[in-house]
Amino acid sequence: MRASLWPSYAFENRLLQSLPADVLQALRPSLTSVRMVTGQVLIERGEAPEHVYFLEDGIVALVADIGGSGTGVQVAMIGREGMVGGLALLGADALSFARSMCLIPGAALRISVAKLLAFLEQHSSLREACTSHVASLVRQTMQNAACNAGNTLAERCARWLLMAHERVDGDEIRITHEALAMMLGVRRAGVTVVAASLQLAGLIKVNRGRITVLDRAGLAAISRDPALIPESHTGGGEVQNGQARADQRAASPPTVASSQQASSQQDRVFAA
Repeated sequence: MRASLWPSYAFENRLLQSLPADVLQALRPSLTSVRMVTGQVLIERGEAPEHVYFLEDGIVALVADIGGSGTGVQVAMIGREGMVGGLALLGADALSFARSMCLIPGAALRISVAKLLAFLEQHSSLREACTSHVASLVRQTMQNAACNAGNTLAERCARWLLMAHERVDGDEIRITHEALAMMLGVRRAGVTVVAASLQLAGLIKVNRGRITVLDRAGLAAISRDPALIPESHTGGGEVQNGQARADQRAASPPTVASSQQASSQQDRVFAA
């Protein structure tokens, strides 16, 4: 952990990357580099956050409680495209509507809510970028609610894997069946069956504690959300890892399955 960042530090957070150099220079002394570990709660539900976290890598899930039972379901996920604790933009006393929990470990840049609010008053570009991210998070939450209500478990699982895939480096997602089941609000046995079906269809590879995405286009066909509308518009960008992959594949010989092949994959998943 560092009290401030060295001058040559290269930001990985897309929101921060979108800011003018002078704004970044002003922010730099107030940012503290921290490590996040799996299961760590950054902000508890019902509490006013003391800090905001700009993720450099890793994934944080926003988890809403289900009927006060102590269990929860993921309502949104945040990676290096955004920040955790964005509701602080409503004021220092704004209470969190969900638990912000580290799902995949990584690094983040932390700043106190008081300092961030002061910077927002001074720098319009920072205020616009943060507001845009909060708006995209609301949009993601609404879309997730619609998918949870109308989609099958296989469709929801495929969509979750796609969203996580966009936020990690490479194709491997470090998550257990138990954690994925909790994120989806279902029993572990159901996730195990669906994961086996997706693996049988050649879309993923399942190992202990990790899932490797093999066919992103095939998962998109299963998810009923092939476009996966970009969920971050900071600096005119989107979830950059996914876009970078798309650019790389566009420059390579086409490997995307035909609609007939995608339909066949979908049949195998739902038949399993």
